[in-house]
Amino acid sequence: MAIELGSKIVKDTKEYSNYAIGISLPIQIGKTAFEQTFTTFEQVKSNIKNLLLTKRGERVMQPEFGSGLQELLFEQNVDDLEGRIQTTIEDSISQWLPFVNIDEIDIEQTNELRDNNRVNVSIKFRVGNSVDLNEVTFTTQG
Repeated sequence: MAIELGSKIVKDTKEYSNYAIGISLPIQIGKTAFEQTFTTFEQVKSNIKNLLLTKRGERVMQPEFGSGLQELLFEQNVDDLEGRIQTTIEDSISQWLPFVNIDEIDIEQTNELRDNNRVNVSIKFRVGNSVDLNEVTFTTQG
């Protein structure tokens, strides 16, 4: 997979390993300004976290960006909550990151997590037609 930066094509190869693709999340101070990502998969992981942990209406000039996961965590914890969380994740990723193919979504809800309006999420995904399976894990709370 290649990404065009100006007139340069950056590929996930050793030759281009010094070209930063974007910033990683959570934002941290690095050697330059912010920690950066140097592979497509690292950047896609950051993009997934950014999308799913952003509340709808939180992003200036793009009020539809985000997932709405936090709002779901304050709703009644009924049997279909896990399915609704999974549907929300799938819908958000298909709308904003259509090049990401989700293989599996694992949702962990222990009693302690429920009491604190939190949920652990693990997503296994592929980028485009890649055969490489990657995983991003995060905790969201309402």
